[in-house]
Amino acid sequence: MDTDLRKRKAFVLLMLAAGPVSAASFDCAKATRPQEKLICASPEVSRLDASMASSYKALMQRLSPQAQNDVRRSQREWLAFWPTSCRAGSEPLNPKSKDAQDCAAARYKDRISLLEEQDSVNGDIVLYPVSTYSIRRSNAKVKWIQYAQSVTSFPAVDLGQVAHDKKNLAMLIDRWLRKDMAPSGQAIDAVSDSETGRRFIPSLSMLLSTETSGYFYGHGAAHPVSGSSTQHFYLPKARPMLATDIFQGSPWKDGLTALVEKDLKEKLADFYDVKSRADLKELVIDPARWQLSRKELTLTFNPYEVAPYAAGASSVSLPWSALMPWLTAQVRNDISK
Repeated sequence: MDTDLRKRKAFVLLMLAAGPVSAASFDCAKATRPQEKLICASPEVSRLDASMASSYKALMQRLSPQAQNDVRRSQREWLAFWPTSCRAGSEPLNPKSKDAQDCAAARYKDRISLLEEQDSVNGDIVLYPVSTYSIRRSNAKVKWIQYAQSVTSFPAVDLGQVAHDKKNLAMLIDRWLRKDMAPSGQAIDAVSDSETGRRFIPSLSMLLSTETSGYFYGHGAAHPVSGSSTQHFYLPKARPMLATDIFQGSPWKDGLTALVEKDLKEKLADFYDVKSRADLKELVIDPARWQLSRKELTLTFNPYEVAPYAAGASSVSLPWSALMPWLTAQVRNDISK
């Protein structure tokens, strides 16, 4: 055999014996803790670890010192959270377990997505992710459940670098974004798992809109409970949106309810479970169920609200053309652009 060919084959065999090349954010030769060994044992998690380090660095570089402190705290919480959350029952984290590696990969992807979320609103008001991660022994005394977990995340305004002429608006938006979100350090319920996340969603140009999704599982319950709601900030008046910013007069309430009822009954058939149109109306006129795009208004109903749990969440999308007689001039102008 040719000498060069033998050398190339020997090199390839040596590389294969050494295992996959690590792309982790640290030196795998110095890995000692189980989570470090898991990262180095999985090419995917190793790659994600390096990607997260890059995303974290990029985020920190664009933030003020105060916002950096928030992100640094949450990063430390997450680094303590994910290894425990990926353990199998009461057993220590197993670096070679495929289930543990898959769990770690999922945790990393969630964290990277959060670190790379929308970075500004209204032109130059800088945003950053606020998040809390808590995990502790469950007090529910359910054999197959060892830990109670709680995760909260939402965008906030980096008030440390807002221009003077936008300071008041930025403070109002920040207060709106933080409303109803759990503060850092809040003690968690040790008999349940919960996760709450708030993110920006597309909307009309006169609005800032977010969707808050929640998940709750009481340990030992038959199934988890999940749901979502929307929040809207009305930029022309720098305050949370009111229904009257979208619809004028009073006929819209009955008109919108009739359209939604017709659609739900057609979609759900025997699963439709609302006692009266008046009950449906209370749900329909609540902006917490509205998503507003340039083309349509979408109303989303959580499990149990209009149908049994088995039917899941239900939604109705209506083109603005069907609602035109009731829209305010501001909305008509916005959707016509």
